[in-house]
Amino acid sequence: MRIVIIGGGIAAAYLANTIKKQDTSQEVLIVSEEAYPPYDRIHLCSLINKSEDISSIALPLDPTVQLELNHKIHSIDPKSKKIFSKTGVFSYDKLIIATGSLPKTLFEIEDLENAAVFRSATDCQKITRHIEGKEVVLIGSGPIGLELIDTLNNMAEIKKITLLVRKERLYDNTLSHETNALIEKSFLNNGKLHISYNDEIIDKEIQNNQITSITTKKLQINNPFLIFGIGIMPNIDFAKNTLECDKGVLVDLYMQTSDKDIYAVGEAAQIKTSGFIAGHVKECTIGADICISNILGIETEGFCVPVSIDMLKVGSFDLVDIRSADFLQEFEKILMTSTKDNRINEYYISQNTLIRFIGINSNVDVGYLEELISSKQEIDPSYLYQNRVLSDRGRLICSCEHIYHKDLVDLVTQNAIRDFAALAPFNQAGRVCGRCKKMVEDVITASQDLIDPNAVTKSPRDIAREQKLKLAEKRVEKFKHLHTQNGISEKALESAMSAHDISDLEFNRWISMITASMKLHPQFESLVHQGVKTLNKVPIIWLELSDCSGNSEAFIKSTNPSIEDLIFDYISLDYHELLMSASGDDSENALENTIRAYKGEYILIVEGAVPLAMDGKFLRIGSQGETGLSLLERCAKDSAIILAVGSCAFDGGVVAAAPNPTGAVGVSQALKRDDIINLSGCPVNPINIVGTLLYYIMFEELPELDSQNRPLWAYQGRVHDNCERRGHYDLGEFVTEWGDEGAKKGWCLFEMGCKGPYAFVNCPTMKFNDSTSWPVQAGHGCMGCVEKDFFDTYANERKID
Repeated sequence: MRIVIIGGGIAAAYLANTIKKQDTSQEVLIVSEEAYPPYDRIHLCSLINKSEDISSIALPLDPTVQLELNHKIHSIDPKSKKIFSKTGVFSYDKLIIATGSLPKTLFEIEDLENAAVFRSATDCQKITRHIEGKEVVLIGSGPIGLELIDTLNNMAEIKKITLLVRKERLYDNTLSHETNALIEKSFLNNGKLHISYNDEIIDKEIQNNQITSITTKKLQINNPFLIFGIGIMPNIDFAKNTLECDKGVLVDLYMQTSDKDIYAVGEAAQIKTSGFIAGHVKECTIGADICISNILGIETEGFCVPVSIDMLKVGSFDLVDIRSADFLQEFEKILMTSTKDNRINEYYISQNTLIRFIGINSNVDVGYLEELISSKQEIDPSYLYQNRVLSDRGRLICSCEHIYHKDLVDLVTQNAIRDFAALAPFNQAGRVCGRCKKMVEDVITASQDLIDPNAVTKSPRDIAREQKLKLAEKRVEKFKHLHTQNGISEKALESAMSAHDISDLEFNRWISMITASMKLHPQFESLVHQGVKTLNKVPIIWLELSDCSGNSEAFIKSTNPSIEDLIFDYISLDYHELLMSASGDDSENALENTIRAYKGEYILIVEGAVPLAMDGKFLRIGSQGETGLSLLERCAKDSAIILAVGSCAFDGGVVAAAPNPTGAVGVSQALKRDDIINLSGCPVNPINIVGTLLYYIMFEELPELDSQNRPLWAYQGRVHDNCERRGHYDLGEFVTEWGDEGAKKGWCLFEMGCKGPYAFVNCPTMKFNDSTSWPVQAGHGCMGCVEKDFFDTYANERKID
């Protein structure tokens, strides 16, 4: 699938990277009107004072993401699924609009040398090129404006700055007089800045593309350089003739527009039901995650506006602003000040709940306040006073990652982190929205003396692996004592291997093979070895429903058994209709005893389809004539996990082939559950069963699953990509008739109906019968037996058109 993203900012980069992280097979293209790859706009001030260049604020981008720059999209054609710029046309399967916003101005400034907005790298270039020798006039005092003032205040070449504020307060007109005075004081120290409140431009003179003077309600300023910071609006003009739009492109709660193949996120999107438009990075990334899940078919909840957190560190003050999604202007305020610490906390209260908090040099637990606002708990003002001082974790450094000062210091010292780049594998603090990057860098620098010079540096992967190993060791030890009365000892497995001339070296190689197949680090080999020896302690019920018993037959061999075959002899199959010696009431008692004695601990393995027609009467089992469905439901109720083994248990398989007179379905559909682990195949490779059991024993969780609940380690790779005949496919060398010259030479079987390009399983690498062969190696094309509806769709010798 080709996913095209329009836009070149934080949202676009986040979308592209997240899509690739979740599904590397997707083709992702970013089309941006900018001349530079995506960069962090929050750090544009560093381009103004030239402390950094465009490359140093660039956002990381997955190397497989395609990038087209200098393309301003002017129209979309949903019918042909194409977008158009003046010089390019780009096709898409899914389109995501992440164009952000455009800054507002009071008049047209494109051709004026000494007027600019502050939104892009190009704007910064214009400012630095023409600002020297002029009086800087900044219009607007929002967060970005205050950061820019702080930057300009510290630049020697800037001699005079005037800030025009239409209202009576900096930052936000709801601020108290005390808070505004504290912010104002931090900017006025060096005498460069003049703030003119309740003021705005009423006239201007322009000559030769230069504003020679401006007139405000209170001032006359000659030779100015104007920078507008008065607000933004969604950048969606190109979409208005195609999609349903209001202020932004209208989307549902899953970020989908009026066209099912087009999505919009971030500042360009407007939630249709609420009118909400994102204004913070956190809101943009939440919307992006929902959009991606919807495109990739991953179940997700719809968009819910989160509590927003703004953090600002400029001049001699830190500001934190936590705001409810439904913050209104009607409120009461609790003000707590400390002249000694230059600290002010403003609590905005409505109906006894906290709806906003603004703190200057505050030392409250920001995370706690966020939870207080989100949960809408009634507050006790005395509690706010008692908790006005720092917690043991210190102040919040990164609101996106919720990491506090002490957390970051501990992270730096424990892992010998020497710089900001080295922090990335451990934590994304300073990288999500980027606003706190400087604070994070300062903490890292200040913590260097605390690092043990002899400390062994470990990567997050090493640390996570060590933790996982320790947990797995405890799990295996637990299972050693779970099923002690089955009478099968470890020596039974050793004796069986010895009797079939399987040496320790061969067994260890098998352990290495299955460890690698399960995508585990070699350090887990000893644990896998212990896990195999522990399989006899796991209570297992194996149900045989409507099928040919092929999955059981796959490992019942009296001659030349493989290691996994012997392991199945060794496993404690407490109940298995095909294999158990007991019958009648004795077998029923064995089943009931296992269900009762190991409630919530036994593993249920189901082989075969479940007939539902005629109330399940097509399958009767046991002395009481119980239906297969009833037996399945009874055994499934108290099982720890359920494995559906083979294609019939997966989706009905051959039993459910058209016209499916018995109404056969797979286990998941029969139980109406989405937590069934599917091990499809006709038959399934016994190694895939053993590997899944081992993973559960070691980690008390299931391996990562695909969209059909199959373990990725076994079902991620495409048969076609790992086939030994793939080279012949690439060379156009095909078998065209059974027994022809190509067949003798082992050429590709695609023309003979091989379904390898459509099947995802590890058959080519794991093979069958102790890894001796598999169907394609033996000369028959893949039937795609691991895929849904394989018998009706793939089980033939015809190509799929």
